Amino acid sequence: MKSLLTYYPLYKIVTVLAGLPILIALLLATDHYMGYQERAISAEHDQETVQLILLYDNLAHNLALERGLTAGVIGAKGQGPQVEALQKQRQESDRHIAALLDFHSALLDARLLEQLKADVKSQLANLKNVREQVDALKLSLSPFTYYSNLNQLAIDNSLIMLSTIDSPSVAKLGSSLISIVIMKERAGQVRGALNGAFASKRSDAAQYTAISGYIESGRYAERSALMTMSDELGSSLNQMKNTSVWQNVLNTQQSYLSQKTSLDNLQGPAPQEWFSAATEQIKLINQLRNSIQAQMIDLSTSQAKQAESNKWSILLLSILIGLALLSSLYFSVRSLKSRVGHLTQGLAQMSAHRDLSQTLKDTGKDEISQISRSVNGLTDSIRRVLQHILNTNEHSTEQLTQIVTSSQQLGRSSQETNAKCSNIAAAMTQLSQSSVEIAQSSERALEETKLMTEKVITCQTQSLTSFRSVEALVEQIEQTQKCMKDLETDAENISKIVDTINGISEQTNLLALNAAIEAARAGEHGRGFAVVSSEVRDLAQRSKLATEHISQLLANISSNTNTAVKNMDKSREATHVTFDSVSTVKTSVAELESVIELVNQHINSIANATTEQSTASDAVDRDVDVLAEIAQNTGSLANTMNGIVSEYQHEMEEIRHQLTEFKLQ
Repeated sequence: MKSLLTYYPLYKIVTVLAGLPILIALLLATDHYMGYQERAISAEHDQETVQLILLYDNLAHNLALERGLTAGVIGAKGQGPQVEALQKQRQESDRHIAALLDFHSALLDARLLEQLKADVKSQLANLKNVREQVDALKLSLSPFTYYSNLNQLAIDNSLIMLSTIDSPSVAKLGSSLISIVIMKERAGQVRGALNGAFASKRSDAAQYTAISGYIESGRYAERSALMTMSDELGSSLNQMKNTSVWQNVLNTQQSYLSQKTSLDNLQGPAPQEWFSAATEQIKLINQLRNSIQAQMIDLSTSQAKQAESNKWSILLLSILIGLALLSSLYFSVRSLKSRVGHLTQGLAQMSAHRDLSQTLKDTGKDEISQISRSVNGLTDSIRRVLQHILNTNEHSTEQLTQIVTSSQQLGRSSQETNAKCSNIAAAMTQLSQSSVEIAQSSERALEETKLMTEKVITCQTQSLTSFRSVEALVEQIEQTQKCMKDLETDAENISKIVDTINGISEQTNLLALNAAIEAARAGEHGRGFAVVSSEVRDLAQRSKLATEHISQLLANISSNTNTAVKNMDKSREATHVTFDSVSTVKTSVAELESVIELVNQHINSIANATTEQSTASDAVDRDVDVLAEIAQNTGSLANTMNGIVSEYQHEMEEIRHQLTEFKLQ
């Protein structure tokens, strides 16, 4: 694909690539316009359908009015003002019949319209006969049934036409309208049927079934209307249901339905009263019907106008946008062709004449201007590079001359380097021998420090043993001192006990003395008691002597204990001093061991250093030999370089000649 595009000019490719989307856009706009055209036709179709539905609705409404007035005329035996009202209503009904039959449409299904009209015409064929029977009060065909069937046909036709509406909102309003029409129709049927029943004061099962069916059908229609109509219309219907007129009609209907078992003796309002109330209810329903009709007309008309407006708007917008795009494409391609031509022409001249002093027009912000700026920047960079190369070429020529001179000097220097390498090799041999002797001396010093380390370790072991012995002695002295203090405390406690015993013996002696006195007073009877008291006094005396002896012993023990405690304090202080001394010796020995270890490390370092120095000396000796060889090779390379540089000088002269062919200024 990329190679294929290179065979065509850029402006043609742009024309095709930009023209295709414009063409597609125009096709889509046309399709969009056709869609709006279809919507406009559909909206007009819905509008005409609504018109036809309203014609059927108006027909059913006016026939229902004619049915009610017909029932009134029959009930009045052809007398009263209802006869004139019936004639006027017949004229109104004929006008709506003519409007329905004259309706024609180019958008609606003609076959369906004709079929619906044919059914209506078939029913209307008997209208004249029914009217004549009513006028003559000779009824062979029930007017009530005839008008009801004709109205039901109009409602069915409205439902059929409602199914052809495309707009959901219009269809929803139409469904609500038909439900209201059914409610009104059923209310009219109930009005007519009950009017006859209340007039005759009786009814039968068939009439009861028909009336209850009308009422139930009206309720279903009311339910359908509430489910399909808007909140506003639903609220209006609920408000109507809450009026007294509506409630009065419902109560009358319920009263009739509750008399199913007594239809021969029917109770209810007067026919005129009932007819008037039912008519008021129908008027309320008709008001809601008129409101829905107006909304349907407004909605269908507005949708048709909106669809038509959208159709012409999209057409006009498509034409304007298409013209703008095509004009933009034409002028853009024309400008692109011109600017690309100027660009290629300028580049061709620069290439043909090797003229880098020209500059391309780069005003603007599009890609061609960016290319021109890039080319101008490139040529400017090339000019600077070529100028720099020319300058560098001249400088390189000078440098090559210096390189030749330097290579000659390098050859001479390599010879001198070779001679000095021989001197360095001899000096390194002597240095290697000295390093071997230093290493041997270091090994002997290392052995002596090892012996010193072993002796220090032995000394440290002995000092550690002494330290532990003194430490144990300190603990034993402290324990003995504690025991002596406990003994002193116990002696004091025993002394207190002896004092107590001594006090007891004194009291006992006093008691024995008192007992002897009492025994002497007793005479012969107290002799035995006197003997006992004498013995007790002797025991007390001996106890006192014993306690005094114990006290003396305790005093001696306490004195000796105090002396022992003082001596133990002195011994403890002496042992602490000894302990500190032994600890100091232990620390000193440990420090000495560390110092010896440090010396040992230094000696090892010296030995290793001398060994490494010897190894390095050997390596240097070998490197000096290599250096001498390199110096010889350098001399050879310097000679070779002289030849290469001469050739390079010749090539640089050719490059300078080619660069001068470019026009830089």
